[in-house]
Amino acid sequence: MTMFSRSALAVLISLSLAACGGDDDKSGGNQPVPEVPAVEPLPPQQITVQIGDHSLTAMKESVVVDDIEGEAARVELEAFKGIPYANATRFEHSQLNALDTVTDATEFGNACPQNRDTIQAQSEDCLNLNIWRPEDTDASAALPVYVFIHGGDFEVGSGADPLVQADNVVAQGALDGKPFIAVTINYRLGILGSYWLDGTKMPEGGNFGLGDQKRALQWVNENIDLFGGDPDNVTLIGQEAGAMSVGILQQSQTQENIAGTYFQRAIMQSNAYGFDYKSYGQAQTFSQKLAQYSEALHQNDTELAELTLEQLMQVQAKATGLLHTVGAWSGIDCIDTDDLVGSGLCFAGKLDSEMTPQHHLKPFAPYVEYRAKGFLKPEISGHHLTTQPAQTEYTVPTVVGFNSNDGATTSFLPSLTSLIPTIIELIKEMNNAPEDTEPSAQAIQTWLASQDNLDQLEQRLMQLTPEQVATQVELGDILPGSAYEAIVKFFFGLGNGELANQLFALTDYAPNNESQLSGAVANMAQFGQLTNDLLFSGPARIKAKQSSDKGQVATSLYQFDYKPSFNSWTVYNEGEAIHPGDMFRSTSCLGKICTGAELPFIFNKPYNLAGSQVKPSVKDTLLMNKMSRIWFSDELFADYQYDTATDNVLSINKDGEISTITDWDAQQNVGVDPELRKGRLTGLEQLGLIMSYFDK
Repeated sequence: MTMFSRSALAVLISLSLAACGGDDDKSGGNQPVPEVPAVEPLPPQQITVQIGDHSLTAMKESVVVDDIEGEAARVELEAFKGIPYANATRFEHSQLNALDTVTDATEFGNACPQNRDTIQAQSEDCLNLNIWRPEDTDASAALPVYVFIHGGDFEVGSGADPLVQADNVVAQGALDGKPFIAVTINYRLGILGSYWLDGTKMPEGGNFGLGDQKRALQWVNENIDLFGGDPDNVTLIGQEAGAMSVGILQQSQTQENIAGTYFQRAIMQSNAYGFDYKSYGQAQTFSQKLAQYSEALHQNDTELAELTLEQLMQVQAKATGLLHTVGAWSGIDCIDTDDLVGSGLCFAGKLDSEMTPQHHLKPFAPYVEYRAKGFLKPEISGHHLTTQPAQTEYTVPTVVGFNSNDGATTSFLPSLTSLIPTIIELIKEMNNAPEDTEPSAQAIQTWLASQDNLDQLEQRLMQLTPEQVATQVELGDILPGSAYEAIVKFFFGLGNGELANQLFALTDYAPNNESQLSGAVANMAQFGQLTNDLLFSGPARIKAKQSSDKGQVATSLYQFDYKPSFNSWTVYNEGEAIHPGDMFRSTSCLGKICTGAELPFIFNKPYNLAGSQVKPSVKDTLLMNKMSRIWFSDELFADYQYDTATDNVLSINKDGEISTITDWDAQQNVGVDPELRKGRLTGLEQLGLIMSYFDK
């Protein structure tokens, strides 16, 4: 099949996916909700509110939501926006702000600096939070409090993003007679959020974003009672990177243990518990690479702390670019054709120092600050993150879960597979190679070692259209017989070859012949399933089982398997300048239930991840009304507790039904291989293949 015909086929598939929208209801269930509600919200107005001993200017707002009978009702709220909970100097930990320094809480504050467009202005002065409460809440009300930490690969996002604003859910709680207060926060991202510091000189380390989150929770603990909240009834919610943060903040192996004090319950949406966080040494190496990027970009050796914000973000953009991410992840950046000995040493060092190369895919995730004592190296105890979260236990009642296609949005994973056909095309063009020949893996590595070639590749990537990306992500001309196996081995680390071989030996993950289109498509589907099983669903289930078996902390496990009628997973809007990585990730989720697909239903907000309003179907709206009410309730923790013996999982299924499924793995995940026929995750666990690299 030619590249043109494959492109046409990809476009047809994308259009059909968009048309189908994941809702098979032919009886009108996909009809848009009427755009004009029966009840209109009132214009917002500024109000003066007495909070403790001083006055705050806030906003009185109203929203229209459905009651439990489905009737529209207008509900009045009070919103306190952009409250500066802390202040910070670059590459220093934040310091708590006192409430009495705040007078105006009428507008959302600055977003933290990031290489993506944001509605709010971006500034390093960005440590602010937002509070929503029912109208006329008395200071003595002692309402439950929910604090939300946004996701975004620790690189992008804001607590003021339209999709995660909590006005609708707070209105529902008030309307139902179950009032609560909701808080969203900002925390430092990218280089500013996680940057290696010498632990012998700076004991608190360089995980500044984690420190910011702790200060926000401390601020809530010390002040939320003045707003009518109960500081002893705080539920901490996180999504994606936010969920990973919640997993870290739950740890008791830390110099500043806040679980049980600053929050008493936790919800983690799509926590990649199988993710291998950078070690202290890897973080140090990465900081040296950032310095090299800075020197190359700005032609000087100025310290990062002294760069302008614009210059710093240029360094960050380079570090998170497709080519540098792929190079660091795969080891291609070790290759120097003029120094084969040095290349070999680089590869050897990579294999020796990495359990897996996964941390390259989220380069600004927090790093493990602990370092064991070594030759001429003193022990560093660490402060915020001292061990892999997968190896710790829950300390508060917890809800943990995943979306059915979380693996499709694991950082730059889709782009890694997509680069292969583009590289092959360029090599063929430059070498005038016949159409039916394919370059070897060695030829590809040698080609990528040339900076001129990399520049051409960057230009080609920037020229790709969404349709062409769809062709490569979903169908691409993958290197016959090697791409799937190579990607799996690279993903789990060349030092974990035995793990990859054991996976390939199972029928469900065995490589298909990629010389045929069907084989390439099947392999990419298997790769998505594999990353979901080993990074998200498998580890989450193991953590829930561990908690259930010990009987110390109640845990609930859920799966979100509903495909909405709209495409919630897009991180850019039409007409915006778009980085190739964002395009790849957005396109890879067409027709899938990716990370973040649950957010419109959690917050009952008809928006996509890019902040644009969408039109939900009747079925979507019904699930939004129901799921959001469950999420912000005591019932979520009390009625769905996981039990190892029954393997009971809270399911939000394809039909929008919410129920508990017993023998979930055996019922929902029947494998083909004999080892996996009682459930893929059960089989993988019994074979010791889930998170096995943490035991090395």
